[in-house]
Amino acid sequence: MAEVASPLPAPVPAENAGIASPEGARADWTSRLPPPLGAFMAQPAVRRALPAVAGVGALAATAALYLAVSSGPQRVLYTSLTDAERAKVTETLSSSGIAYKIDNGTGAITVAEDDIYRARMLVASNAGIAAPEGASEMLDAIPLGSSRTLEGERLRLARERELVLTIREIDGIEAVRVHLATPERSVFVRDASNPSASVMVRLASGRSLSQSQVEAIVNLVAASVPGMTSDEVRVVDQNGRLLSSARENALESLTLQRELEAKLVSQIDALLLPLLGEGNYSAQVQAELDPEEVTRARESYDNPGVVRSESERSSTRTGQSVPGGVPGVAANTPPPDATLVDGAPQPAAPAQASANDSESTVQRSYELGREVAVTNRRPGGLTKLSVAVAVNDEALKAAAPLTAARLQALVSAAVGANAQRGDMVEVVPSKFGVSELEAPGFYEQPWFMGLVRYGAMLLAVLLVLLLAVRPWLARLREKDKAAALTSEPAPAQGESSGFALASQDPFQPGSAASPADAPETDLPQALTLARQFAASQPDRAALALQRMLQAPDNAAPPIAAGAPS
Repeated sequence: MAEVASPLPAPVPAENAGIASPEGARADWTSRLPPPLGAFMAQPAVRRALPAVAGVGALAATAALYLAVSSGPQRVLYTSLTDAERAKVTETLSSSGIAYKIDNGTGAITVAEDDIYRARMLVASNAGIAAPEGASEMLDAIPLGSSRTLEGERLRLARERELVLTIREIDGIEAVRVHLATPERSVFVRDASNPSASVMVRLASGRSLSQSQVEAIVNLVAASVPGMTSDEVRVVDQNGRLLSSARENALESLTLQRELEAKLVSQIDALLLPLLGEGNYSAQVQAELDPEEVTRARESYDNPGVVRSESERSSTRTGQSVPGGVPGVAANTPPPDATLVDGAPQPAAPAQASANDSESTVQRSYELGREVAVTNRRPGGLTKLSVAVAVNDEALKAAAPLTAARLQALVSAAVGANAQRGDMVEVVPSKFGVSELEAPGFYEQPWFMGLVRYGAMLLAVLLVLLLAVRPWLARLREKDKAAALTSEPAPAQGESSGFALASQDPFQPGSAASPADAPETDLPQALTLARQFAASQPDRAALALQRMLQAPDNAAPPIAAGAPS
């Protein structure tokens, strides 16, 4: 078979072959850097290591983002500490491996929410916070020869410190301060004044003191100081609210009313739950209480009386002369001198008798019943009671022979209703509707926020990899290829065409491709393919080079595929 010489391709100029010049290869991003840094980054070893460094940096940024997003919220460990106490606490936390943060503005120490209780236990066990000085230490520190005033102040401070340590044991109180005002004793009773006290408490976050706890603090302080009454003690919190103010009577009556209503509702529940079942009835109670306090005293006696003893005495006087005299004659005068009269004496005239005199006295003693009663009625007396019960008619029918009237009588007996007092009890059978609570949405579930947090983190990582890392790596790869091509010597025109022709494998039958027909931008790829062909089939590459060097008129027909060389 005759060989037909294929036309030689036209030489491709170097300026149109897409080969970047050394000056153009250097005109990349490294040219914008300072000369020492640009020369360092232009080294091939550094360029080959840049993708690995970029990958490690991306992983580090991802890890930092994960730690920032996945870390839990911070909780306040201690707020008001001195510098010495804060140093001891931080030393304890550092030795235990617990991360902490200190607010530069307030000095508060915060730790992670998962480590809050472990940090508190470690600080308490390691004595991170110095214990306050007790009363015994303060009394022992009194110097010899101190004045009476100094000793009195020391005793007052010791009493205040003991009260502080005692009040701090109450749950919910973080810190407390006590101020005692004890006036000097006076020998004059009018000039004497009672001692007083002020207590300031700092409550834990989200905690509050009940009225019973406040009253306990007031009574504790008042009982610790001689002569102090509970009215002289004031308790305030860290927000400046007065906690020891007397409660209003309206509030006390309202609290008592709620307690009574809750008690009656629980009695109704205990009665109707076994009969009707749960969810088949609804009960409401309204109680009206008397808010007035009345004190009444009464003293009474038995009206008829009973005679216990009786005595009677009577006397009568008769035959006694009635004293009298001659009118106009002075009384109490000496009689006249006696005179001697001759003859026999004459008898005197008889005296005139007086009337009878009688006297009678009766004395009786009666047994009388005497009653003294004092009645004290405290506020909160029940004046009227109203009870309303709604019953499911289906449950009432199932509980036959129980009827609405009998159920009303049971409820009246359970709550102690009194018709004379005006109490009302109503039982109404009705149809109950089925109330189904809607399930909370998936976005309200506790796992949803964690999923959103991890999803946002993953999306941020993907955006960084796709929009920043991937284009940068592709740009570096292209620049490395261009630099590798410009670093090798450019081949001759015939050699370039021959290798291009060999890269198309002209020995294959039906091959019509030619390097001349290929675009100019494929020259680096054609050179790479030519090198690979020459390395894999050196005999056929040499034969193709020999044919390209022959004259056009001596061209031989192409060798068939598979012909021996």
